[in-house]
Amino acid sequence: MSATTDYPSMERVLDFSQCKYLSEVHRTIQQELELPEWYGRNLDALWDSLVGIMYTPADITIIYNPNCKDKAFADEINKMIDIFQRAAEEYGEIVVHVQVG
Repeated sequence: MSATTDYPSMERVLDFSQCKYLSEVHRTIQQELELPEWYGRNLDALWDSLVGIMYTPADITIIYNPNCKDKAFADEINKMIDIFQRAAEEYGEIVVHVQVG
């Protein structure tokens, strides 16, 4: 039997729509995914956390505003979403939904 049927899926909502700084986005990720205090708050740490630290199986909804005026900020959010989606594809115990907020 797979882990997805053995354990209940952790449902989490990551709402980045009101975040203005990357530190707020990482804080949201850390809090909602119940990551440890030593979470590195960068893209590499996000990957490591998704595939090795975070409780799985997980059903994660990401809410964000793709029309952000700060292009560099929007690009970083898109990189994070790509990491979530790649982790979902590669590990199968993570389901990711993206909503425009």
